[in-house]
Amino acid sequence: MEVSALLRFAVRSCGAADRWLPPDDLEDLIGLRENEVIDTVPIKPEQLERLLLGISSPSLRLAVGLVGLFGLRPSELMVARAEAGKLRVPPVKRNRRTAKNPKPPRMVLPLDLPGMPGEGARVLAQLESGLVPLPVAILNARDLKACGMAFRQYLDRCPAWQQLRLETPGLSPYGLRHGYALRAHTTYRLSVRVAAALMGHDPITHQRHYGAWTDEATIEAELSRAIAAATAGGLR
Repeated sequence: MEVSALLRFAVRSCGAADRWLPPDDLEDLIGLRENEVIDTVPIKPEQLERLLLGISSPSLRLAVGLVGLFGLRPSELMVARAEAGKLRVPPVKRNRRTAKNPKPPRMVLPLDLPGMPGEGARVLAQLESGLVPLPVAILNARDLKACGMAFRQYLDRCPAWQQLRLETPGLSPYGLRHGYALRAHTTYRLSVRVAAALMGHDPITHQRHYGAWTDEATIEAELSRAIAAATAGGLR
């Protein structure tokens, strides 16, 4: 569209020959997007539980617990800090506006799995005590990107993760964070505003990137829950 406007300007205002004038209807000249946008697949609660139970390394289990149970970005592992029993994460995404008015560290709360109650508090206590360190490559990462890559490499070598990826095409390390968003709404019934604040972005971003995914099993489970709740309410 910008090119057609430039050509029209050149012909009408700069004396270019009429042969450079684009047609009025550009629909046939506009191509279609070739790369399909694929939503990130979130890890489901039962999958995250299997993953945590299947990790033999305490350090990797700590890292996976922080990302999966607290919804961190993998890169945030190198900056997240436990303070007085709460997890605080300083902002990692910066632009010109936020550089002038930096936001304070956000408070992040765990969303525990149904089969592992209290696991978030246990993971946080481990981090705060320092008795279980994060994996070496994450602690020594030179920057946020390197930290995220190190997390991916550790996961890719983990047999429990390899098995989950075989069962769930498209599952990636960022799916742990997306799983947090899924639990926030389907299990904990949090509002978009609260879930977005916990995850460190605005509600619009949350809806665009974390609210679009679903599958048939999730739809059926949610509908069954809604029908059961409506039936129980009608009987009272």
